[in-house]
Amino acid sequence: MTLERRPARPDRLSAMDVTNLMVEARGVVMHVAALAVLDGRPLRDPAGEVRLDAVREYVSARLPRRLRQRLVLPPRGMARGAAHGGPRWSAPGAIDLTRHVRTRALDPPADEAALLETCTRINERPLDRRYPLWEMWLLTGLPENRVGLFLRLHHVIADGVAVLGLLESLFEGAPGAPPHGQVTDPGAGRGDATVRDAAERAPTRQGLRATTRAVATGARLTAARAVETAGVLRAGRAPAVSFNRPVGGRSRVVLARADLARTKAVAHAHGGKVNDVVLAAVAGGARRLLEQRGELSDDLVLRVSVIASLRDPAAARSDGAPGNLTGVRVVPVPVGEADPVRRLKRIAAHTAARRGRPPLRPGGRLLRRWMVGVMNHQRMVNLLVSNLPGPTAPLVFAGAPVLELFQLGTNQGNLALSVGVLSYAGTLEIDVVGDGDVVPDLDAFVSGLTDTLVQLGAC
Repeated sequence: MTLERRPARPDRLSAMDVTNLMVEARGVVMHVAALAVLDGRPLRDPAGEVRLDAVREYVSARLPRRLRQRLVLPPRGMARGAAHGGPRWSAPGAIDLTRHVRTRALDPPADEAALLETCTRINERPLDRRYPLWEMWLLTGLPENRVGLFLRLHHVIADGVAVLGLLESLFEGAPGAPPHGQVTDPGAGRGDATVRDAAERAPTRQGLRATTRAVATGARLTAARAVETAGVLRAGRAPAVSFNRPVGGRSRVVLARADLARTKAVAHAHGGKVNDVVLAAVAGGARRLLEQRGELSDDLVLRVSVIASLRDPAAARSDGAPGNLTGVRVVPVPVGEADPVRRLKRIAAHTAARRGRPPLRPGGRLLRRWMVGVMNHQRMVNLLVSNLPGPTAPLVFAGAPVLELFQLGTNQGNLALSVGVLSYAGTLEIDVVGDGDVVPDLDAFVSGLTDTLVQLGAC
């Protein structure tokens, strides 16, 4: 008897990936970006110019599958379901790296502010959907022979954790990175199809048991998320503050740093986690900003949306799966509390009590459409925070040591302030993004954040 092999399922976008396209249709670029600061001396030729052809060869040898695919939209738009030919990825193919890997010299004086301004202006431009949705820029002109490596990808390619997996394929020195010349091939994006994937396996006894377990797990998660959603709704509307206005101006990015070991020690001493220290510092930044604007009160509690990965922690960095698998946790932060230690303890107590609960994840097409529709005037949260665990050991790109590594976020809806944190080789690398029109006084927020980290002993 000959067994008929089932054809591979098309490499389609997940529901959350499609939501990102819906947001972008409203005029908001949906990019995920990272900035690495390199010791650029190994990248230069004897004349001091970047050896761009050699860099492109290096990238070509390590290019993941998703970065060799184009986004394909059905003729009638992205709203059509998967069964009717929804958005999908093309088969991976050869690409022209002269279009994707470029260089630019910064205008003097090329300090950190000039580097960030250049990255922000590059990232404002939509990526051309006729080609794979990513770009890499080598930015020269920095002091001490440093070179900025700015990588931007469309959010449909990956969430933050998946981007780290893609980065590890492009850098050396990270666990699991492929040897020189080997191309990674992580396969199709899996999206949120845990139960669906199990149900479509061959009907063996083992497959049926797996299906039963997956369905039971899915039912428990659904019930737990319903409880969490009800709790958020019971909490009522987020406070009305002046930095929750529709964004649309030119963004500005400011960087900050903290010592990871010290931050862990501070968190442990007060019964919390690193993310609790980050939230206490974010609250300190909001406190300074609102105090200067005359909006601070002793009982003010803001609501922060913290991005949470839904990937299995043990496999999140090893399976190489692209796409988006994230939810959010809404955390109340006592901005009115003047003492940073008491502020940290309150945040840590709240997060500890809810640590076993799954994060919120919008379900259903109508709910996602509603959330996109109200994003410019929503009152669920005041701030957005993303905190990712990055590489613990230093990385190398084409022979150039990576000195620092940041995620660079964007603003959307009426969230004119966002904070991104990435741990790298013993340092917490922090980026603060503010809308230029809504938060022209971004430095006040950053100073409050950094002062809080110093007061807590994390710097």
